[in-house]
Amino acid sequence: MRKPLYLLSLVLLSACGNNQEQKQPKQHTKKTEISYEQVFKSVDSILKLDNGKFWGKQIYNSILLVNPETREFYANENNTQNSFQSFGEIFKDTLPEKINIANTAIDWDGKKWSMIMLPLSEDEISRNNLIIHELFHQLQSKVGFEGLKELNNGHLDSFQTRLYLKLELEALEKALLSEDSSKRKKHIENALIFRKKRQENDAIKNAENSLELNEGLAEYTAIMLSGRNHKQMKSHLISSKNDFYENPTFVRSFAYQTIPFYGYLLSKKLDNWQHHVDSKTNLSDFFKNAFEIKLSEKELLNDSEKLALYNYTKIHSEESEREKIRLEKIKKLKTKFIEEPTLELVFENMGISFDPRNITPIEDYGTVYPTMRVTDNWGILTIENGALLASDWSRVFVSEPTKIEEKIVEGDGWKLELNPDWKVKKDKEKFILTK
Repeated sequence: MRKPLYLLSLVLLSACGNNQEQKQPKQHTKKTEISYEQVFKSVDSILKLDNGKFWGKQIYNSILLVNPETREFYANENNTQNSFQSFGEIFKDTLPEKINIANTAIDWDGKKWSMIMLPLSEDEISRNNLIIHELFHQLQSKVGFEGLKELNNGHLDSFQTRLYLKLELEALEKALLSEDSSKRKKHIENALIFRKKRQENDAIKNAENSLELNEGLAEYTAIMLSGRNHKQMKSHLISSKNDFYENPTFVRSFAYQTIPFYGYLLSKKLDNWQHHVDSKTNLSDFFKNAFEIKLSEKELLNDSEKLALYNYTKIHSEESEREKIRLEKIKKLKTKFIEEPTLELVFENMGISFDPRNITPIEDYGTVYPTMRVTDNWGILTIENGALLASDWSRVFVSEPTKIEEKIVEGDGWKLELNPDWKVKKDKEKFILTK
């Protein structure tokens, strides 16, 4: 499975909590099978309209639609051994247990695939959006975005940075809705001012940029090619932003909002602007120059009337209340994962899937993920009640084991299925995994 830096290809990772035995695909009615065929045809047709112009290369490629409960999948093409079961123009089989299930791009069985979890949206445009996003992750290394690294955006869980991110998005919405070009430019300028204030140092700027180059550009590609007209595009961007505000954390999901907004606005000014960026581009600087904006933050940040345009009072109140809850939550998590005994599992050949919507960064220690599935040389770890992933992605910590057996180790909300020759033992005040 994939190394940590590839995790940026995830749209919405969901820990696979059901460690079921591998099963043969169930029998489905012809109606169900044809619907998957239509899913593939819909994406293929919409991308044929673009014909490779958006990135200079064809985007349509190998796709797996996977049922996370049964591990059954449906593919638009066969594997290199031609071992998948064929049904009309599509193929089906069962995904091995060693592969984590997520919306992502993976290398498997001699090919690169875009994996999408079932069930899919009933809305055709939404389905196409999701699949095209994942297809871009197959393409990105071929169009200048290779080697993107996973960097820590934990700052986006704190009060001040969340405040400025919301203000930035409010300003971008105002720009999107404005019919006056000068007012639109002013709103974009204000959005970039809030952005600059949030990106207070190079470390933060670079960390955000890495995720925006990866997930942000993938989502921008998807919204531009999934079949929306101008009216639908505006409606989608605004509703997506409003839904985003309901996320418990913004750490891994902000790029799905910022780059589609900036990108769509810039597409009206500079056609195919995406051809002018690559893995070395800093998007904050790029957008400032592309929109021909000189930033002057003092006037905006000290003007309550102008801040009111972007719902400052409401946002400030919401984020202040959230901050109190967050600090109390961190206190409890530090007790669980820092002060109390834990089991430490060091990664050797890690593959991982998780839900990024409710993660909690803890200072320099790492990030707590509520659900997670990890595969490694030592076995399979399934998390349902929190685990601390180290900041450098080298290891994961779970709470003290409550049951230790030869093949199975369990604790509060977690289960470790050990491979042969591995065992868990106690070392002073913590538990470790050894071979």
